[in-house]
Amino acid sequence: MSFFSFILYLICVFIRPQEWVPAVLGWRLVDIFGITTIVLLLLESAGKPEGKRLVKAPQSGLMIGFFLAILMSHVAHHYFGGLVNSFNIFLPTFILFFAILNAINTEGKLKFTVWFIILVMFVLVFQGMYQMKYGIGWAGQPITPQGEDEVSLGRINWVGIFNDPNDLALTFVIAVGFLLPFIFSRVNFIVRLINVAILGGLGYGIYLTNSRGGQLALLATVFFFFVRKTKKFLIGGILGGLGAAVILTFGPSRMGTLSGAEESAANRMDLWWEGIQMLKSNPIFGVGYGMFADELPQTAHNSFVLAAADLGLVGLFLWMALIYVSMKGLFSVQNNNKELANYALGIQSALVGFCAAAFFLSRTYVILPYMLFAMAGSIVWLNRQGEKSLELKLQGRDLWNIFWLSIGILVVIVLTIKIGTH
Repeated sequence: MSFFSFILYLICVFIRPQEWVPAVLGWRLVDIFGITTIVLLLLESAGKPEGKRLVKAPQSGLMIGFFLAILMSHVAHHYFGGLVNSFNIFLPTFILFFAILNAINTEGKLKFTVWFIILVMFVLVFQGMYQMKYGIGWAGQPITPQGEDEVSLGRINWVGIFNDPNDLALTFVIAVGFLLPFIFSRVNFIVRLINVAILGGLGYGIYLTNSRGGQLALLATVFFFFVRKTKKFLIGGILGGLGAAVILTFGPSRMGTLSGAEESAANRMDLWWEGIQMLKSNPIFGVGYGMFADELPQTAHNSFVLAAADLGLVGLFLWMALIYVSMKGLFSVQNNNKELANYALGIQSALVGFCAAAFFLSRTYVILPYMLFAMAGSIVWLNRQGEKSLELKLQGRDLWNIFWLSIGILVVIVLTIKIGTH
């Protein structure tokens, strides 16, 4: 029963009927089904052995810590209005994380969820095609203008949390990441043909968003997939590079303006620099969740800068830890479980793509990375059910690795600023 509620929850997150279907317009369906799923999971777990009641993964503690870092970012400044506001804003994402983590508690549920997300994203491609043709989408939402000709040069979008073309593009990229391993696995010709058709549709959807961040995410996803799939950097790099060349050749016109010398890139560097200054002035807990945009007229255009500026080194460390432990766990599944290896590689490829886009977009708090963190935690937990020695734990060496990764990303950002502004 909890899994059925969970699927309805995913429908409300991605299809979002509460935003456009008259019968349920304005209903808080995401909250209703999210909380219902959590409650049903707790009730179902009550009768199970202690070791199988809920999914145990390092991501759980890190997610709780990250939520506390969000709250502490305002407590440290005695801004209790901000504390309440940040709690209310991030709570749905927090619920989504634990709903996904615990609802996917069997291999069958994992596989169903992955393919369900792929198909939902494929359906939204047709929404985009309709919107591009008529100038408005299924929900009556106008196309995002791009240039003087608002329709032919417009960018498709969706509703709610996906009203920005960049966010819609990232959801398509995640679905591409999920799908790629099954294009190149041993399946019959008809299944492969269907998968290729879906992949083509998702690629077209990314094209219609005209999102540079989405294109960069797709480049990283394709490149990483081939390197990891072949396990040979040279061969994988060549294949990934060819895929990247195709994407750049047929990608949106805005990719041609991706230059460090253009005005928007210069503005981005300025914002990154301001974010670093905010971190220096408040190194532990940052200036406060959501306060970057209050300090400046724009957001950071970099998820790592935004985490550091808003939440300080504590928040950045925890965010990097969620990425690190998810990647490490997914490597373990690929190396030890042939049945789940393709699913682990798909989630990992999607996460790499997201992280690439995150360097140029402010997407620290959107639901997409937390969905991937939760799915990574679930698949690692499933992997160790058959072999207890495969349990993933954060050890002292891992904490040092995360620390240096956090410092390293800040160094890369500062060097990028220095190079980009000279």
